[in-house]
Amino acid sequence: MAVLRQLAVIFLFPGTTVLSSLNIAVDSDGGIFRSMINMIFWGIIAMFCTLPFVIR
Repeated sequence: MAVLRQLAVIFLFPGTTVLSSLNIAVDSDGGIFRSMINMIFWGIIAMFCTLPFVIR
């Protein structure tokens, strides 16, 4: 269970960092904003990881 909790912390890190820097609580619509930030961040990472395979 500790491994899954650590993966969740790593996966949610970008959104949590942005929320804490903007002083937005997760309880007040921060969850939606955190999800958006995480999707943008991990989407860009996934795009750059798959781009070399698509280009060749």
